[in-house]
Amino acid sequence: MNPPVEMLTDDGYDLQFGTNVVGHFYFTTLVMPALLMAVAASPDATARVVNTSSNAHWFGGLNYNTFKDSPARRKKSAMVIYGQSKTVSLSPLHQIDHSIHA
Repeated sequence: MNPPVEMLTDDGYDLQFGTNVVGHFYFTTLVMPALLMAVAASPDATARVVNTSSNAHWFGGLNYNTFKDSPARRKKSAMVIYGQSKTVSLSPLHQIDHSIHA
């Protein structure tokens, strides 16, 4: 994607973060009931959510002050913001997995 740093979601999040993290997490949350029903009906009692990232995570690191619009965020390049979104995009899946298997 790599849109200009100035682009934000309607909620004020960085567009990359909103798309690659919040959007995917929200979609997964919406389909979770269907996935859990599929587990119950599946012979091997499994369902799978696959989330991909990219090597762009090497450009990011995590700076929580840049997920929403801020002076710190505006100082970052679009590629750094993109890389950060790819780094954090895997975190929600770990949480979902933990909550299901807890």
